[in-house]
Amino acid sequence: MIAKATREGLAALRRHPRLAVALWLLNLALALAAGVPGFLALRSAISLLPEADALANGFSMGVLVDLVEMRPGLLGGLALSALGVAFLGLLAGAAATGGALEVLMSEDDDRPFGHRFGRGAGRFFLRFLRAGLLAGLAGALGAALLGGPLLGLGARLRRESGSEALSHLVSLSGFALAGLAFLLALLALDAARVRIVREDARRVLPMLRSGFAVVLGHPLKWLGTWGVNALLGLLALALYLLFRNVVPAGTVPLVLLMVAAQQAFVLVRSGLRVVLLGSEIVLVERLRPRPAPVVAPPQPEDEPVAAPALSS
Repeated sequence: MIAKATREGLAALRRHPRLAVALWLLNLALALAAGVPGFLALRSAISLLPEADALANGFSMGVLVDLVEMRPGLLGGLALSALGVAFLGLLAGAAATGGALEVLMSEDDDRPFGHRFGRGAGRFFLRFLRAGLLAGLAGALGAALLGGPLLGLGARLRRESGSEALSHLVSLSGFALAGLAFLLALLALDAARVRIVREDARRVLPMLRSGFAVVLGHPLKWLGTWGVNALLGLLALALYLLFRNVVPAGTVPLVLLMVAAQQAFVLVRSGLRVVLLGSEIVLVERLRPRPAPVVAPPQPEDEPVAAPALSS
């Protein structure tokens, strides 16, 4: 089923390339919202240090320390801006997922792409936001329950026995279990979102419980499908990093080329998000099919009543 779901996800991307472009444009808008103010703030601060030429000499930690000493509030302002953009990204992610699922699950709709995407983004935004908050709480609780004891044991081994290798191994196992718990919560959230769009469900909690049930009931199918998608993403990242190491960004044209390569990687990542959503739709349809409509049995027609014979 993993291979079939991945093939169906790739087929969904081939049918809806505009969806990947729309998600990429959303990522680009968020990146500009975060990067432009930060770039202007750094440029204003670096102007006080003429020797800090980022293109010629590179941006070193010593330059950053000097900037913090000269502008004490610089890092705090950048951190607040990053938190604001991250919160905006969560909101935009909920809306974009609703739009993407609406497009993928309404292929027989003749209305334009923008209409369907906008309808899904607005119609399911609040429901997806509530589901995301609940899934995030469940994922954090599961991560604490699974990974917390091992992390505590690793710290205790480090203090009492001094065995660095064993304590690191136990701590890494704790982090792995915590990450697995949070990943399963995110997959359950995606499964719930698919059902919310498919059935236009108003109540979020039953759909989220169903999402956890289908993911925890078939973890290998869900983790395997996600793993194939993640491997494709890692391959794209490796190609981008290889290009970045081979091509030096020492001049303005090369910097622009590097920015173009980075955006190409983001576009591929957006396409893989479409592939994952298409694969998850297939998994939900196979593991939680839509209930068949109940058809009432045909009622027998009333037999005509014969008229009484008239006596002569």
